[in-house]
Amino acid sequence: MKKTSIILLLTLCVGMAHAQNDHQVSVGTMSFDTVGADTARAVAVIDRYIKKIDFGQSKSDSVLSVVTYVVDRDYPNDTMTIYRWYKPPYYNRIEIWQSGKMEDGYHSDGLKLFRKFHTGRREWATLTPDSYYQTVLPLDIRGALYNWRSKGAEVFYAGEMTYEGSKLDRVFVCMPEVFDRYYFFEQSTGLLGLVVEENHIFGDREPAKNAVRIDWHAWHEFVPFNGYYLPREESYQVDNSQIVILSHTYRYIAPDTKIFTEDYYRHK
Repeated sequence: MKKTSIILLLTLCVGMAHAQNDHQVSVGTMSFDTVGADTARAVAVIDRYIKKIDFGQSKSDSVLSVVTYVVDRDYPNDTMTIYRWYKPPYYNRIEIWQSGKMEDGYHSDGLKLFRKFHTGRREWATLTPDSYYQTVLPLDIRGALYNWRSKGAEVFYAGEMTYEGSKLDRVFVCMPEVFDRYYFFEQSTGLLGLVVEENHIFGDREPAKNAVRIDWHAWHEFVPFNGYYLPREESYQVDNSQIVILSHTYRYIAPDTKIFTEDYYRHK
């Protein structure tokens, strides 16, 4: 189990500086040249983390059920619930509910069936595999770094940081269609503690006008689950004010193909 102080997270955020140009990056008082940066060490840090959270290697005779409660700190009664089901290797279902109504949904058997719920029409429709995976990618509990190689990411080691005796590894990540990010990992556990986003994509590309950038995203606690680790408490801040808190619960349930093939599945 791992806990990270919110004070630590805010202190780290204050110490961050923006990228100076395509190749020169500053983090706090330290700068590094991405052309000659230690990519191998960055890869090692990320892969160590991915190995710890990769429940894709979990037992295939059960379904992993994840329930996430999403709460705006300033509006605690306005709760959103995300239901997720996973079964190796490709089975997946996601439903987002609010005020007793499903607002978004996806399900796939990973082979022939790729379905999306259209909120406006209140009906299901078929997507292409590429469109489906691109759409559900941000909702993967494992985060943006999972399968980072296939996403065309570039990674650079940005040095160490020590806070109250704990050493952190800093990794700078550029990924298409995603804001450039600094990732902070605890050296002792290898687990992720904080992500801070820059206001550009892939070094210098301007983001779309409607793109939403987070100020920071924090992982406060991970729990061991069947040989790997999954986040239990997260939070993130948007527009220097809005703080959203996420709480996750996990359990295994009996396998049922209807979870991944039926448009309407009554979860228990």
